[in-house]
Amino acid sequence: MKRFIYYIAITHLFIVSARAQQLTTETEQLIADIFEQYTAESGDEIDYETFYNELQAVAEKPININTASKEDLEKLLFLNDIQIENILYYIYKFGALQTVYELQLIEGLDMTDIRRILAFTILETKEDDYPTLNKHDILKYGKSDLLLRMDFNIPLKSGYRINDNSSVNSKAYEGTPFYNSLRYKFHFKDRMYAGFTMEKDAGEAFFGGSNKTYDFLSAHIQLNKTGNFKTIVLGDYRASFGQGLVFGSSFGSGKSSLVTNVNSRSTGLKKYSSTNEYDFFRGVGCTVKLKKIDISAFVSAKKIDGDTTAGSIRSINKTGLHRTQSEVAKEKNATQTTFGLNSEYTGTYLRAGIVLAHTSLSELLSPEPSTYNQNYFRGRKQTSSSIYYRTRYDKFYFSGEMAVNQNMAIATNHSLSFSPHSLVNMVILYRYYSPAYDTFYAGSFSENTRINNETGVYTGIEIRPYRKWRISAYADSYRFPHARFNIQSPSWGRDYLLQADYQYSRTLHMFLRGKFEEKQEEFRSETAQIPTIFSNKTAMIRYQLNFAHGWVATKSMIEFRLNTGIQQSFGAAALQDISFAFKKIPLKIDLRYMMFDAIDYENRFYTYEKDILYAFAIPSFYGQGSRYYINMKYELNRNFSLWLKYAQTIYADERESIGTGHESASGNKRSDIRLLLKWNF
Repeated sequence: MKRFIYYIAITHLFIVSARAQQLTTETEQLIADIFEQYTAESGDEIDYETFYNELQAVAEKPININTASKEDLEKLLFLNDIQIENILYYIYKFGALQTVYELQLIEGLDMTDIRRILAFTILETKEDDYPTLNKHDILKYGKSDLLLRMDFNIPLKSGYRINDNSSVNSKAYEGTPFYNSLRYKFHFKDRMYAGFTMEKDAGEAFFGGSNKTYDFLSAHIQLNKTGNFKTIVLGDYRASFGQGLVFGSSFGSGKSSLVTNVNSRSTGLKKYSSTNEYDFFRGVGCTVKLKKIDISAFVSAKKIDGDTTAGSIRSINKTGLHRTQSEVAKEKNATQTTFGLNSEYTGTYLRAGIVLAHTSLSELLSPEPSTYNQNYFRGRKQTSSSIYYRTRYDKFYFSGEMAVNQNMAIATNHSLSFSPHSLVNMVILYRYYSPAYDTFYAGSFSENTRINNETGVYTGIEIRPYRKWRISAYADSYRFPHARFNIQSPSWGRDYLLQADYQYSRTLHMFLRGKFEEKQEEFRSETAQIPTIFSNKTAMIRYQLNFAHGWVATKSMIEFRLNTGIQQSFGAAALQDISFAFKKIPLKIDLRYMMFDAIDYENRFYTYEKDILYAFAIPSFYGQGSRYYINMKYELNRNFSLWLKYAQTIYADERESIGTGHESASGNKRSDIRLLLKWNF
């Protein structure tokens, strides 16, 4: 009898573990799909680790949709403002959802949206309780992850090879060609987070030379819902408020195939656990909740890299790379101190706030004068402030922000979202960023990477004309009133996107996407004294088919690009993905083979690749060649997991080397190897 009970217990444990693995795999796939939509054709550098952590944290502690606030639902990054408002309105009018099938009755949600919602929410009628944090519960129910990662490229790049022509017989890069990171993460439900990150980039010294340990060290603690404190952060953290004109999000808004998601998500103060060595604060901050008002205050002081050879900061180095003597000479040469304050009111129909930021530098920031950077910030002290709002009236949803800096230069954007019919969502966004508005931490909707010198109007629309169909489109027209990088005069641009999605079933989805972009560029010939301004036009069309059944999933894609700039050029690419999530063994394998033909750099292809945990890849390809990779995840046991990725790019255009400068490598092949070991306890 005891043996029988033992077998039953083991069998039950195996089934639960297999089910948990299946749910984890499905969630990871959903997050990857959502991220791919965010990055599709946007060109934005989005912090995938933060993106993944936000959604994974929700998946581990799902949102109770019946008691969720607007702030809770904004954590579901794939929902737009109107969809969030429609969910809240439905529950307000008809009461708590009794079954998931009621989601089909909410305006603006199709089966794709509902499938994603179900992965991150639960249905309960009771309110979530937040008991007092105590040591016993934290130690008993807290979860820890320890992650060790190693990357390597083949063949060896020139920066790692000894220079035979040098009198000192030295290498350009001080360290080894290995990338390595060690991370620890702890969380107790959604109440407490803690952890540290240690990282060295390839080429940086490791326990020797200019480094006595890892090149980058980071640590954080975050407490949520503790007394009157909504959030307390210590160590490294990020801040995001309003539309991002003063403090921007790492992944909020931008042009993508999610055409109506244009507003930044105000996440407030959040822990920072990524490996970007610039885009974060280091210090302490807190948010106090006083009924309908949240007050956030924080202070940060951190060392930054800069070129101070001329007695002032000529440029700030944001790469975090310290491989060569010149890069090491710029390391931590200045201190950046920031004070921030935000006060936000949240009511039934209105959400509004005021932001204030003051930053000071230990050295004078004085960039080398140029035509395009005449309005860039110069000095030691920078102050900016803004007011922002979000409100709804009937079917109309308004949001916006107006900011001003110490020079009284203005930056503002305002959007209007509305749903004239349950099957139609529309948005229009106007933005004006003065050439003289230049702040350190802004990140909002724009064509430029900097929030300045731009004005434009964006319109987007989603239509569900028939069951299983979704039509998405946007048009964006913008101008640059002042010179910008690589063009010394005012210029303009415009781009359009049209996409048709067909969700035949839960397992079969396809889309056809077309995009056209026209932007003024500058061409300098060797003979002409005055540069020529021309319209650089690029057209793209992509077809993609996704299929999943049981333990197998496939993705097929073909894409064509046409550029009619100074010279007309054409590019084509095709890829095939296949993924296996085995049922009887805890193994998941992703395979890809891709071919590309794009001689001109203007026709380069960006393709999202699956990767090891907390890593992502959106490499660009031009020339002629092919690429393949194999990405594997294996659950060694209940506590240990192993990821391995091997990728190789092979060029067929007779090139003798890949890359430039110290990053160049001989031959026409390049291989990338990534290894990650995770221990959860």
